Order: sequence, then structure tokens, then C-alpha cells
Amino acid sequence: MTAATAEMATPGQLTVLNAGLVEHGAKAREHRLALVASLVGRPGLKSTKDLTREEATKALRYLDLAEEVGEMQDLIDQHRPAVTP
Repeated sequence: MTAATAEMATPGQLTVLNAGLVEHGAKAREHRLALVASLVGRPGLKSTKDLTREEATKALRYLDLAEEVGEMQDLIDQHRPAVTP
């Protein structure tokens, strides 16, 4: 399957992904995008709507694992944008 024929992430996947990140403190859109882009290896990600179904599944599994082993907050903090005065 090529990028042109890849199935896009489902609305349900995107809802769970974004809601879970917001729930854990990634409230800003830029913060969530930076985190997801890092998880799926797409540094230029402009929107979670651009994720393939496979990428969304990968991100959700990674986040579930991070939560399970108690590393979710570290992950959220690692991708938190710098605050400028």
C-alpha cells in the first residue's frame, strides 16, 4: 500500500487520540501535533487528520503503553513547547 492509497485515520481514532492527549495535559494543538509527529516519525505533520489508519493505531498503542507503564506525563512533558516570556 502506497501513501496515496493508504487508508486515512478514522474519526474515532482521531477523537480518542486528541482527547487522550488533552486529558493528560497536551491542551495546545501545537503540543499534540509535535507529540504525535514524533511518535509516528512525521516531523512535518500539519494535522492529525493527515494520519493514516496505521499511524493513528501506532500512536494510540504507544500512548496506551506509556500510560500503562507510568511514563505518560514524561512523554507529554518531553514535547511541551517552550514558553517565551
